[in-house]
Amino acid sequence: MAKVFTITEGLENMGALKTGGQGSVYKTKRIGEIITAVKLLPTPIHSESSDDKNFLDFQNEVEKLKKVNQEPNPHVVKILNSGITESGNLPFIEMEFIEGPDMEDLLKPPYDPVFPIKEIIKVADQLSYALAHCHKVDVKHGDIKSNNVKFNVNTGNYVLLDFGLAIMSEEQRRTSMRQAGAIEFMAPEQNEGLMFFETDVYSYGIILFELLTGSVPFPLTDKGETARNRVMVGHMEVPVPDILSHRREMLPQNWSEEKKEREMQVPQWLIGTIRKCLEKSRHDRFKNGMDLHRYIVHNSTLVVGGKEANALNATILQSENERLRTLIIQYQEALKNRDSAGVNTHKVLSLNEVLSAKAAEAAYIPEIEKPVIKRASIAGIFILLISLAVIAGVVYKFRGKLGITKTPVTEKIPPVVPKPVLKYGLYKILTAKAYFHNAPDENTRRTAYMVKSSDTVTALKETSDFIYTEFYNSKRQLSKGWLRKKDLFKLDKFSASANNSPPFESPENKKAETELDRASAFLANEQYPEALSIYSNLAKQGIAEAMYEYGNLAMKGENDEIDCLEAMEWINKAANKNYTAAKTTLGFLYMFAGDESAMMANNYISCAVKKDAERGARLLIEAVSEGDTTAIRFLEQLKK
Repeated sequence: MAKVFTITEGLENMGALKTGGQGSVYKTKRIGEIITAVKLLPTPIHSESSDDKNFLDFQNEVEKLKKVNQEPNPHVVKILNSGITESGNLPFIEMEFIEGPDMEDLLKPPYDPVFPIKEIIKVADQLSYALAHCHKVDVKHGDIKSNNVKFNVNTGNYVLLDFGLAIMSEEQRRTSMRQAGAIEFMAPEQNEGLMFFETDVYSYGIILFELLTGSVPFPLTDKGETARNRVMVGHMEVPVPDILSHRREMLPQNWSEEKKEREMQVPQWLIGTIRKCLEKSRHDRFKNGMDLHRYIVHNSTLVVGGKEANALNATILQSENERLRTLIIQYQEALKNRDSAGVNTHKVLSLNEVLSAKAAEAAYIPEIEKPVIKRASIAGIFILLISLAVIAGVVYKFRGKLGITKTPVTEKIPPVVPKPVLKYGLYKILTAKAYFHNAPDENTRRTAYMVKSSDTVTALKETSDFIYTEFYNSKRQLSKGWLRKKDLFKLDKFSASANNSPPFESPENKKAETELDRASAFLANEQYPEALSIYSNLAKQGIAEAMYEYGNLAMKGENDEIDCLEAMEWINKAANKNYTAAKTTLGFLYMFAGDESAMMANNYISCAVKKDAERGARLLIEAVSEGDTTAIRFLEQLKK
């Protein structure tokens, strides 16, 4: 292919990939057969000196853009180089070449005109993570649209491309967007050349709308000025069209009726996300990519229930339960082989029930497809084997707490029926007797009751004063009914003490409990300064839960009062006080350090942690022995 012009020494121009108002993208080949992509900006730079304002602006923005690649991200294109072309004096940035179609192509034949729900959630997750990565280092993209997001056929990831607008000056950006910007994806404020973090959030919402409905909310009918103005007014004044009705109209005719009905069960949180992203005022949107990604991760891992439930959930739940039960049997056999020790079947069954409940809580997670690592290194396999060996050793160390006895038990464990959707946590009995009720009403009390013991009570339904549970005793007898909350205390809020008594009894600690409840309420309303003030004060008083929350929020980038090292110190202090949630978090951080997808899925994207598999396994097993189901889930992930 003939060269159009010379870009720079060592780069062969292989022809244009696309051309637009923000510049042109060329496919290039580096010496050594490395294929890259080069973005040429339309404004020439005549002098590489401080006398040329365009050069200064370009240099300043490039320095900012370099921050994006200080930490690699599988969903953000790598910036390899930048400079001035030898021909034409045009500024350019060189990026890795992503092999695969862009999202605009994926909405055209031979592909379906809309995306399946699970693929949209995958895009929402990965693209919000890309935005969070950029916004964290103060880089605004400014040109997010479906043909600037590519599907990498080699990794299965969606990748955000083309930072051309990000390296333009404000004046260049205003001119470029006014003349040839992708008006269908532009936030209202971009009509004035303004660009904020919320601007990227708006364009992100347009992409999700397009994937769900097959069209942008305000489509451009032609390239004339009148049509562009009509779209511009739509962004500023016209309400967003109904998403579900547009999706139904665009469902492919070759889909079965069953699939069509299933694909209309769009989670309400996803529709709500799009509407919040597309608010006319930027102040009503998610304020940046970090906030957006936190919301996506939190909601995409919730069970789809009620009207949104579908047959796929049941299949996922059944598969997940079978996999978890298999894991328990493997642990059991390993322990038998280790010391010819038997396993108390009641304890194993209780653990199985907890795992089943946790699987129900996380049943929608498999819907979000993550990148698959095609080859595992020998070193990685070796580390995994060592980690599993450490886990087995620590399980053995805590065999007393886990219910392992020296007398083999041969009783056959009956299959556990998968529980209904669980959202409400685990409890233990607080009073001498906790009576069952036929309804969440004091007047429906029965004679049956539960006594204070080490058994865990799983909440399947909840009201303000009651929880509903289904409990198997040691004889495999089932009791169902409502228990009063005043007769219980919640495991995920309080660390179980040796005598199973509530952790707050003195007036001082009751006051601390009240303050912790206030802090939790502030967090629920995203009032972080108010919550942090309480946690900071209580942490200094030695309250374990406050120590943990204060440190954990910093590890998640939501507490800038302390750095990452101080955050880890607070969590360690809480763990040393036997606060179970702190043990679980530390165990996860030490065990999964370096696993970017695991860290991202659990929203630990702000701090780097040094891997310590042995300590991580020990802490997770301790947390498991104290009834923490999240720790069980983390340990189970090692088998994947």
